[in-house]
Order: sequence, then C-alpha cells, then structure tokens
Amino acid sequence: MIHPWQLNLLDKMTQYKGKGMTTITGRNLGKSAFSAQAFQRLWEDLHARPVEDLKLTEGTVYGARYYCVEPVGGSWLEMEQWCHETFGAPGDKIWDSGPAPIPAQRWYMNNRKFWFRNEVDRMVFVLKWR
Repeated sequence: MIHPWQLNLLDKMTQYKGKGMTTITGRNLGKSAFSAQAFQRLWEDLHARPVEDLKLTEGTVYGARYYCVEPVGGSWLEMEQWCHETFGAPGDKIWDSGPAPIPAQRWYMNNRKFWFRNEVDRMVFVLKWR
C-alpha cells in the first residue's frame, strides 16, 4: 500500500523529469512492502509450476535397492506432505550433515529425489504426480 505522502513525493520527483531530484532511497517509502510482495509472488510462482517431468532412477541405501523419482517442477512441499500422509514418516532427510539414515526405511528424501524401498510405492507416486 502506498501512502498519500508517498504519492505526493513521486509526483514531485516526476515533474522535474530527472533534473534536480535524486532517486528514492529514504526510509518508510514502501520498499520493504514491495520486496515482501515480490518475494511472495516469486515463491508462489516457483511452487505453482506444473510437474514437467519425473525422472526415474535407482540407487542403494546400505546395500538395499531403492527406486528413485526426481520431480522436475511441481511443489516439493506438496509432494513431501502427500508422501508423509500416504507412506508414513520418512527416514532421515539430511544424509551429509546429520546422522546416517536409519536402514530399511520405506522412503527417504535426499538430493532433490524421493527414494522408495518398494517399486510399487514409486509407481503410486508417479501416478499421483504425472
């Protein structure tokens, strides 16, 4: 929201057509509100993207085969929440900086991928988000 005194200041600045006035850099001019709105819009745009692709790979955790899905686009937070509701709690999310993941968990999240112990779970994920 721009206050009336801010509009007045902008009107005064534009009447000189760039001569004799400086750019707006002062306090209480609405920069923070604009930045917050811009950030919110960027956040919504990033998380509102449709799922463009689901890359399927395989990997191992403690020697056990896991079936991986790397979503391209889509909302990671929505996918994560759906997996938690559908498959239960995940194993440890941070493998590099935290403790090692607990062996034989049903699913993990790591390196922008979802790791599923059962191929059927991966297929359910693919069917949901494709």
